[in-house]
Amino acid sequence: MRPRHIATLSTAALLMAGAAALGQETVAPSPDTAGTPRGENVSGYNIVDSFETGYRFATVGGDRGKYRSDVNYGNGIRLLSSSLTVNSRDGHGRWFDEIVLTTEGLGNDPYQIARLRVQKNALYRYDFIWRQNDFFDPALTLAGGEHMIDTTRRLQDHDLTLFPQSNFKFFLGYSRNTQSGPALTTEQLFDSRGNEFPLFSDVRRQQNDYRVGSELKLFGIRLNWMHGWEDFKDDTPTGATGLSLGNNPSSGVTLTSLTRREPYHGSSPYWRVALFNEGEKWYAVNGRFTYTAGRRAFVQDEMDLGANRFLQTQNRQVFTYGDADRPAATGNLTFSLFPSSWLTVTNHTSFYSIRIVGNSFFEQVDNSTLSSELVNFQYLGIRTIANATDLDFHVNRWLGFFSGYRYSDRRIQSNQTVTAFGETFPALAGQTNRMHEGQFGARLKPVRGLAITLDGEIGHADRPLDPVSGRNYHDLGARVQYKLKSFTLTAISRADYNVNSVSLSTYSAHSRTYSVNGSWALREWLALDAGYSKLHLDTVGGIAYFADAQLVTGDQSFYISNVHAANLGARIAFKKRADLYLGYNRVQDTGDGRANPYGAQVGSAIPAFQA
Repeated sequence: MRPRHIATLSTAALLMAGAAALGQETVAPSPDTAGTPRGENVSGYNIVDSFETGYRFATVGGDRGKYRSDVNYGNGIRLLSSSLTVNSRDGHGRWFDEIVLTTEGLGNDPYQIARLRVQKNALYRYDFIWRQNDFFDPALTLAGGEHMIDTTRRLQDHDLTLFPQSNFKFFLGYSRNTQSGPALTTEQLFDSRGNEFPLFSDVRRQQNDYRVGSELKLFGIRLNWMHGWEDFKDDTPTGATGLSLGNNPSSGVTLTSLTRREPYHGSSPYWRVALFNEGEKWYAVNGRFTYTAGRRAFVQDEMDLGANRFLQTQNRQVFTYGDADRPAATGNLTFSLFPSSWLTVTNHTSFYSIRIVGNSFFEQVDNSTLSSELVNFQYLGIRTIANATDLDFHVNRWLGFFSGYRYSDRRIQSNQTVTAFGETFPALAGQTNRMHEGQFGARLKPVRGLAITLDGEIGHADRPLDPVSGRNYHDLGARVQYKLKSFTLTAISRADYNVNSVSLSTYSAHSRTYSVNGSWALREWLALDAGYSKLHLDTVGGIAYFADAQLVTGDQSFYISNVHAANLGARIAFKKRADLYLGYNRVQDTGDGRANPYGAQVGSAIPAFQA
């Protein structure tokens, strides 16, 4: 006997309009299902099935490329949505206890998705997700609009869990991600004053991921591990054939042919391990660890034939190739103690390391003169260790203190060698930065409805990574909130200061924020809210730059901002049938109040760069 099911159809005509500056929200499938909500009982199962189909109409005004990059819905009939559920009535089906299948936008939408779940209680659960996205990006209007991509991305995920309700679970999984379609780009040849030529690409990218793992619960501890193998490849060819005068024919630079092949293949076997404890009252432990043994191999082979601006024949070949290991490891462990209801101690340790070890080469050969130049990159490593300890202490119901200490150690190393004219020049670099940071604060509730939080932070880094990073800094903040029935008033103040002065540059930044917000529900149908905030920011830094073929030093860069923002609103309810909200907002940056605060000679000695 074939099982019967309920199938209902609702047809909708959908109209959609796009504008150049703002895309309208598209018409979505109805959340309601047609037919009998309780479905139909057949052979020990309950079956509910419904689908919604329709025809989309799209009219676009303005920039069609902008519309396609944001919305991309077109004309045509499609399956807007569908839903099928099959459930065992007693929870003990022969082969399965539940099937759930849902779809959206199948047939013609640029964003299509299908989901399937099949499971049998205590035995298995299978989840499948399929997605397809049609993506069009016209990019910015550069190079005469010759930068764009029009690709289709298809993704699928398969996950099988054995014994999903038991203390021992087993996982199997597979994912696939592909991207294909045409793309257009440009390349400038044969020098910095050359011509620009459009190039066509046939995008072909693919990624596969295989997974296996399990989870074990024993004595209140949950251990989860996963081992996976990820393989990917990019085999996108790019080229141009036939004589091309380029985007600037008057330059005299022409291109006869260009062929570029740049396969990029790699594999990333990985491990993920997580540890949690459950059910303990006086302590908690959880940790996570990941390791990826990445391996990359790539080649770029480009052959260019043409003529330069002096009408000389050009025959150039560029090689970029290499293979390298990219091991990456991360880990963190958090340990918390709860010796009493008034004291909590938490310690968190984290580790991060990534390395690129191997050989990568860049070589450019002029087949006319047989001259070449080679750059060889060998190693890059970044390692960071961080530890944080936090203490939360409650003296009584209205007074509490908190404090913390954080330490981090980051090391960056690189090794590069340059070979030119038969000579090898090593370039070794390394830097270590250690940061110490302390935090403190208090929480007070002196009277009913009033809560006060005070906090501060002070830190020091010996060798920050860049001139605007935190070096010697401190933060101070306060938050006061008073709540009485339906009235709430909140005030916040925060000041951040940072000074980073090293031998080659100076930088300092001051930031202060003040805000106050209030809300009051006068009646069941009337509520008011208002707020005001001020954000002050001033920075000053030393700058160095080249102008008129000379290095200019000793100049400074100033930035001052004072942003004032105010809002006032009222919400009115009409007999629980409709809400009306009226609001006014004003935002203004007054700078420091003067049109030219520093005078004409401040900022640079060169007239073109003066304020």
